[in-house]
Amino acid sequence: MTHTRGVPALIATLALGLAVTACGSESGSSSNSASGGSASSSSGGGAGVTTALDRLKPYQAAPTAITIKDPLKGAPPAGKTLVMLGTNDPNNQKLQKSLKDLAGQAKWNYSVVSYDPANPATFNAAIDTAITKKANYIAEAGIPLTPAMIKKVQDAGAKWVLTSVHPVEVKDPIIVDANAYANDALMGKVLADFFVSDSKGKGNVVIEHVPAYPILEGFTDGFQKEVKELCPDCKVKIQEITIPDLTAGKVPSVMVSALRSNPDANYVAFDVGPFAAGIDAALASAGLSNKVKVIGQAADEAGIAALKTGKQLAWTGFDPVYSTYVMMDAMFRDSLGMPIDQEASGLQTTQILTKDNVGDITGNWGEPTDALDQFKKLWGLSS
Repeated sequence: MTHTRGVPALIATLALGLAVTACGSESGSSSNSASGGSASSSSGGGAGVTTALDRLKPYQAAPTAITIKDPLKGAPPAGKTLVMLGTNDPNNQKLQKSLKDLAGQAKWNYSVVSYDPANPATFNAAIDTAITKKANYIAEAGIPLTPAMIKKVQDAGAKWVLTSVHPVEVKDPIIVDANAYANDALMGKVLADFFVSDSKGKGNVVIEHVPAYPILEGFTDGFQKEVKELCPDCKVKIQEITIPDLTAGKVPSVMVSALRSNPDANYVAFDVGPFAAGIDAALASAGLSNKVKVIGQAADEAGIAALKTGKQLAWTGFDPVYSTYVMMDAMFRDSLGMPIDQEASGLQTTQILTKDNVGDITGNWGEPTDALDQFKKLWGLSS
């Protein structure tokens, strides 16, 4: 699953992902998760709310520092060749443009080989084409790799540079998985802290989840783990969404039905920004706007706009382009024979966004605003 956060890209990527690896199941439309009432908790009640508030504090202000700290030991060697396996999705093209700009500043050769996410054969062909270009590094977003794909690149003497791929084992020839499962788990934890504190330890939430996208399990896992620890009186229900319902635009109606079957629910959560499209109108039509609060991870432009108007309550911030800085950082370190901090590379900065702090953000959230300059300082490249 690609963390480009566009529904068309996610759906198209899945078509290829299912063909190349086991990517989850569409069977069943809902499941219950006992993240609250039936679980024991050492924190419980007021103590759990206090803990949630304390844990939320570092994420209330916009982050000012990038996750990677160590400077390069020298200038990255010029003349390397980077090939991006790309799609026509607008957000994937943002990744392509950013990598092109970064490669140019390092005096690296760069090209894009396009493929159709709905056609697995084109992805394999794109790998072959990248190899013919004598790529040192092959970058891609979201497609789970088969052992044969990994070996093919290794045999050609190239390295894989990934973002938002799950499951994946980061070992030669894979040098990094930027924006990894751990990043979704972090955003799930942060949103759970908000949920527990905002509900004063009494929240009841229905979470939209598309199990066919394995990386999103990071969000639901992180959210449920945190709620289980801190809030024995909170309740969580996971409402699974099938790909046919997603592509047909049925998410709002499915979620309203789930809320009606759980009349005590006072929150609805989304595991990726665009999946909330249409929920405000659906809640209003169902007479639930004044009862159910909308929260989620990885706000898109619509989510940020809804925060400003007060129609939605809270989202975590996410910047897809940040992962390209991490990918480039890993390539530079690999080219210099330096170790790569996989933990720091797999995480991004985030923030809990509400009407109180969303401010004048337009478009996508992107913090720190000087993230690229901070990376360039580590790299010894001029800003």
